[in-house]
Amino acid sequence: MALPSIGLPKLRIAFAKAAQAVNNRSKRGYVAIFVRDANSQGVHLLNDETLIPADLGEANKKHILTAFEGSDRGAPSLVILVVIAPGTENTSALEAGLKLIERYSVDYLAGPLDLTDDESAKLLEWTKAQRALYRTPKLVRPYKTAGADDMGVIELDESGMMMGKDAVTAASYCARIAGILAGIPMAMSSTYAPLPELTAVTARTTAEADAAVDAGKLILIHDGVQAKIARGVNSLQTIPATGKDDWRKIKIVEGMDLITYYLRTTIENEYVGKFSNTYDNKQILVAAILGYLRFLEDVGVLNPNESFAEVDYEAQLSWIKSQGVDTSTMTRQEILEYQTGSWVFIRCGGRLVDAQEDFKVQFSNL
Repeated sequence: MALPSIGLPKLRIAFAKAAQAVNNRSKRGYVAIFVRDANSQGVHLLNDETLIPADLGEANKKHILTAFEGSDRGAPSLVILVVIAPGTENTSALEAGLKLIERYSVDYLAGPLDLTDDESAKLLEWTKAQRALYRTPKLVRPYKTAGADDMGVIELDESGMMMGKDAVTAASYCARIAGILAGIPMAMSSTYAPLPELTAVTARTTAEADAAVDAGKLILIHDGVQAKIARGVNSLQTIPATGKDDWRKIKIVEGMDLITYYLRTTIENEYVGKFSNTYDNKQILVAAILGYLRFLEDVGVLNPNESFAEVDYEAQLSWIKSQGVDTSTMTRQEILEYQTGSWVFIRCGGRLVDAQEDFKVQFSNL
């Protein structure tokens, strides 16, 4: 008599841990920021502002503190501080710092307060490369003459920020924005997150503000009482053929990133090379993924009763045909059970829950 699979419970436990990790990270994320200083160069993991290296310059210490502030919706659980050598003659110091943080999981990233255009381009290049590997960094940088058109890039378009009598540059404020975004729970968005320290922002008419948001720019508004983020959008403008309009929202992309990252890494760590590629073992993986998605439904990351996971019939069929096999007389079940070498084709999905941002309230004077 065949022994029961010992892989099923282990895999389910692994996916349960992955789901919990998504839930935990959706509450308080990680932000990485760069400063230039002659002292304490390297990476410092700071879960408390008291851990800021004491020998850094006062301006750098003040800048680092902005990443810890967060908003009324939460603060980041970890600030990954990267201290690089002074000087903006080239991008070598920044590139060396980026290499150092590739070993860490980063949710949001901001460059030095005096970020150069060349460094901004390097940060963009690095972020895209990391995201192509299904890692989760999202770059916060100043908007220039042309947007990145990328859902992993948030571009702050502000030139009129004031803190009392002091002007605040977009480059110096990106660490503050990155810290805010990293600290916001997945059930909330950054839209209207308050920025009480700012006394003025770039003056725009309502039409100009709407146009800026539609163009993928993160902008600020002042309602007469306080400054706040106008709408939590990234720079994406060209929606992929298989994409959706809500990919332009920071909140939605954050959810997509976390789920994709933990789904991929859990499969790599707990499944790849550890199971023979049979139909039954594919169904073990399907069941584990579905349990993972259902857990995320229970904690409010995904909309209830909409998640699914299954062996991908269309992908299986395409692969079989690519092997020169005549599938004209094969049933659907025969297609699903066909041996596919080392390839495993799974399709899964769910609906990420958005935040309440747009309202229409009608009052009747009775």
